[in-house]
Amino acid sequence: MTVIDHFRAHLQQINTQALAAPLPHLADEMAKTTRQLQKEYGDIRQGNQDPQGIQSAVLDYLATGELAGYRQTKYVCFGIATYYGNGGCPLENTPLFAKLIAYVDSLQTEPRKFRRCYQGLLNGYFHYRTSELKPSGKKNWLQLREFLAHHRPVLAKHKPVVLWVQILAQHRNLLKDEPCKPYAKDLLAGDVAVVDELKSNLGINGDSWVMDELVLAPIRVATGFTDDAFKQKLPILLALLDKQALLASAGLVLLLQRYRICRERPEHPGLRDLALREWKSPWLEAHKPLWLAQVGEPVMAMVKLWLTKQYIKDFFELLQSDRQADRERMEFWLQYAEAIEDFWLAMGNNSFRNPHKDYQRIREQLASQLMRLDGNNQNDDNAFLMKIGGYVFIEFGRANNACHVFLANNLPFQSGQTYISGTTSGLKNTRHPGHCKKLLHNAGWQYTFAEFLRDHASAMLKPKTDLKQTKYSKLFNESEVKTSSRHLNELLSLCETYGITIDDRRDFAGALWIQAPKNGGLADLLTKAGFRYREDKGWWLDG
Repeated sequence: MTVIDHFRAHLQQINTQALAAPLPHLADEMAKTTRQLQKEYGDIRQGNQDPQGIQSAVLDYLATGELAGYRQTKYVCFGIATYYGNGGCPLENTPLFAKLIAYVDSLQTEPRKFRRCYQGLLNGYFHYRTSELKPSGKKNWLQLREFLAHHRPVLAKHKPVVLWVQILAQHRNLLKDEPCKPYAKDLLAGDVAVVDELKSNLGINGDSWVMDELVLAPIRVATGFTDDAFKQKLPILLALLDKQALLASAGLVLLLQRYRICRERPEHPGLRDLALREWKSPWLEAHKPLWLAQVGEPVMAMVKLWLTKQYIKDFFELLQSDRQADRERMEFWLQYAEAIEDFWLAMGNNSFRNPHKDYQRIREQLASQLMRLDGNNQNDDNAFLMKIGGYVFIEFGRANNACHVFLANNLPFQSGQTYISGTTSGLKNTRHPGHCKKLLHNAGWQYTFAEFLRDHASAMLKPKTDLKQTKYSKLFNESEVKTSSRHLNELLSLCETYGITIDDRRDFAGALWIQAPKNGGLADLLTKAGFRYREDKGWWLDG
């Protein structure tokens, strides 16, 4: 065997041994290196890890006006939007801000340093909240936005191109006017994925104005929709506000003002409840200034009307002594909700102590207008007091109680009083000098009540309830045929309008019965129409 053969054999032995030995396991090392690279270049949140160093660097810069190299510059970039005691905020100091930006601009030839400083400036841009009280801050913030937008493409030329730089390129709209408008469509569809992406990849948290815009931008877009389209989006918009509690007031202002100009604006429970949560009841004097400052008189009046209707429903559905809804009285007073200028609620002991959430809600919302109903056998009763014009109408929850009417300037209680008697010594005191009328809920009571309201509080009523303006008061005269079918149909329509019971038995050889009071304007019309009155049964017309 030649020397060459020996050398060849020896090489083969070495290769065999090398291949037989286990290869080093590089996975852990590669993963460790990847994490280091990600920490160094990829995760935008890793830059602000030395708050004490940042504070020291910023305070020194504010005091001396000098930047001692890259390290201090990097720290000042990360602290640019933070306030440090009396030293202030670097972004609001125009000369120091200009010097900082110029220094960072000079670092473009050093990609790693430039990227790190840009990262700090971007974080400050996202978290500085402009204020009209700090005009220099707002002006410099806009200049910072322009700087970031202009230099963003530079980052893409620096290798490796890190994740947050790629994400920022996809969301370059954040460096423009109306930064979150492009997300409005998805957010209005209930897709909030963009929120998580911005939080995770751009270091945007709940303190950032971006989170505010993610809520307000879709609201602004929705306010430009048609009435129906806007109303359809309200549940989603209210859900966004619910998640961003600090924005509830700002968003609520936009929603209420838009809802106020809808052609039809029925009570909206979601808007109503959020408004109560944020600004409390507009019926309470202490809260009216806040309402007026936020939304003005027209919107406040709209919500007050919603609440009035709610309280009417609460009383006649929930606070009845027998727990049975009184639909007739509820529907009647709902017609006059817009005319109610003020109201109070007097609760018997059982309602006042009831732990159910609905009773708790009523007690909380009407705290300053709530009284305890005092007197014998008043535990199960409640009273609802409504001021219309110069009068206060008092309805009781217990059946077979009359509605007592008092002069609004001469009531059997004082403003702020916590207890009131529900007996003849208080709310039923017909001998009180301010007592005007005792209205009974007998057959056809709605018309009697409507007449009294028309005659005594017409200035506060809408035209639809002012009977003097209707044609019905002139339906019949002496020269007309009493049983004219046209006039009779109009008369029956009038009775139906006011919930007066009609029992028509003419198809069975009987009479036409109308359960209306014996006296009053309707009685005159019925008499002229040929009806006759029978005690305890009402008016009848022979078929």
